[in-house]
This record gives sequence, C-alpha cells and structure tokens, in this order.
Amino acid sequence: MTIKETKEIRTLVQILEDAIKKEHEAYEYYMNKAKHSGKPSVKKMFLSLAEMEKGHKAELNKQMVDIKAQVIVDSAITGGC
Repeated sequence: MTIKETKEIRTLVQILEDAIKKEHEAYEYYMNKAKHSGKPSVKKMFLSLAEMEKGHKAELNKQMVDIKAQVIVDSAITGGC
C-alpha cells in the first residue's frame, strides 16, 4: 500500500493474504481429488467442497478490498497522518 498504514492494518492485510493463499490451496486440493475420484458421488462432494473454498476466497478478497479502501478514506480524512 502506498498510503500510510498502521502496523495493525499491515498485520491484518498479511493475515488476509495468508488466508486467501490457504483457501486457494484448499480449492486446488479438492479439485485435484475430484479429478482423480472414480466414484461420481465422491467427485461431486469434492467439487462441492472446492466451490465452498472458492467462495471463502472471494469473501476474503472482498474484505481485503474493503480494508484497502478504508485506509485510503482514513488517509484522506486525516490528511495522511
């Protein structure tokens, strides 16, 4: 971020970045399991789990955008202090 940010915001962004990475890894894991599953019911379950992880990742990305936008707003209000 180019706007002055607090240690708390940096930590929160790092946590979200880590969580987004973990959701992506879980998505890839379930997709791989679905790809290699021979039973349709098991494949369906893994695909469902993958979609849940995809939704989690989308929500975390939304939170990240919101936090970054708030930093910009806060900076504008406080004059960058």
